[in-house]
Amino acid sequence: MKRLASYLLAPMLVMQTAVICAQTPEKPKPGFTLTISGGNEDSYYKGMYGIAVIETNISNAAIREGGCLPLAFRAGFSISVAYNGVPLEMDETKPTVLNLRKHQKHPVPCNGSMFSHEAQPGGGPQGAFEDDLPLSTLYDMSKPGTYEVTVSKETFPHDPTKSVTVKSNTITIVVPEPGAAEPNRPLRQ
Repeated sequence: MKRLASYLLAPMLVMQTAVICAQTPEKPKPGFTLTISGGNEDSYYKGMYGIAVIETNISNAAIREGGCLPLAFRAGFSISVAYNGVPLEMDETKPTVLNLRKHQKHPVPCNGSMFSHEAQPGGGPQGAFEDDLPLSTLYDMSKPGTYEVTVSKETFPHDPTKSVTVKSNTITIVVPEPGAAEPNRPLRQ
């Protein structure tokens, strides 16, 4: 009887060990952070708003990225804009968005040699790179109100089993009513 019990128990232990070993491995920690800044109206082009996206290397190795595609077109990169608390979709009538949709259907090969970025380990001036993102070329920001913007990037956009989503801070852009007075600014002396 004891022998029969051991024959039945042994396969169960083997199966439990196989299940434990078959669990998914932990995803690698992101080697970068994202920070956005700006959000001011362009002083030359009224009604145009943009942000700066800063990717800072926090890993122990250099990060290299090809910049031959605009930021909004790169794999694994996404933008979230909310207008007065409601998620805002890209304006499908804007030429930049039409080009983005065309690129998504028929990707253009990018060898990464143009405008390549390199960020040294550990952050600092040589450990980050910055890209400008002209929001008004993607979204209709002509309506007065509050726009909240966040960007995110996948660590491994082509391998979801390893990828982690890194999110930036959120900035707020206030589009004033037409004809609203400029806020009083102190004069420099």
